Amino acid sequence: MKIRALTIFITDPSKDKISFYADLLHKVNDEIIWTKRIAFPPEIDYEKIISYIPSYNDIIYSVLHLNSKGELNKVKDVLLTDTKFYASVLLKDASHIEKLSNFIYSLDADISTRFAILINDDFLVTPYFPVGSANTLVDSIALSLLYTSEFKEGKTEIAFDKANQYAKEISKKLKLRYLGVDISLSPWKEESVGNIVEERGGKIFSLLNVSTVHEINKEIFNASWTTKITPIGFSELMLPVAEDNTLMQRVSEGSLTLSQLLLLTSVCVAGVDMVAVRRDLETYKSLLKSTMAIQFIKRRPYGVRVIPSDGSGEIFLKEYGKIPEIKTI
Repeated sequence: MKIRALTIFITDPSKDKISFYADLLHKVNDEIIWTKRIAFPPEIDYEKIISYIPSYNDIIYSVLHLNSKGELNKVKDVLLTDTKFYASVLLKDASHIEKLSNFIYSLDADISTRFAILINDDFLVTPYFPVGSANTLVDSIALSLLYTSEFKEGKTEIAFDKANQYAKEISKKLKLRYLGVDISLSPWKEESVGNIVEERGGKIFSLLNVSTVHEINKEIFNASWTTKITPIGFSELMLPVAEDNTLMQRVSEGSLTLSQLLLLTSVCVAGVDMVAVRRDLETYKSLLKSTMAIQFIKRRPYGVRVIPSDGSGEIFLKEYGKIPEIKTI
């Protein structure tokens, strides 16, 4: 088990406070930690905040979170400033779908990996970027995990206990309120969530996979209840295609299409995430309309992170390598 993200949420990001927390986080070098992150509140004065951020290479920042009626050029400004910066837009009003579809269409593929649309009633507190924001009352700390091996071995509760204990210790050390853990079961390349689903429900996509995903989510929640861990953010099984080798293989061979992935999200997968979709405005509009409908029924936070591609069948991303383009049928 790894701490996928150790995240500090800063409610009132002054220059002194940003510097103080960045210094604290930079000095945390525990082997269990994979990434270190700082999240800022929604709709801040991003130009001033950016000038306060120190140049540590081991910390990434969720800088800007706008309502969909906001000026999207601000989002692009943030994303172009530094590869350590992430941004999101909260979508609650369907009238803004065309505007956001055009924005996705305009993005460079690598930059799009640091931008997401959150469909929800409010901005979300989660260690998962790009959507994680400091929508909190006080400065706080939270974790997300990488625990696919423990889940497969039936050791989820052991992983949760370990994470909970570590979080309590580090929050005390850093003198920050501990919010909880986003217990989402998420992949990284060969540590595949797609493989977990297939071992139970057959090759993705099969009709049984819908039930399988739902059952896995119930297991995750039950484990959090047993271990008395506080789940925050998404806290569901995640299927980010570009981060999961099994999912990329299925997309590449055509057995997992965008329509099928969308269907899986109806049973509490966190959203359509890290998916290379051919650059087509009508496709993007249809996707956002459908995801809004699913979120309305689910009443759970729903994220959309689309990577615009050129229709050649695959794209190359600097951080992720070759990513297959998903069929939209």
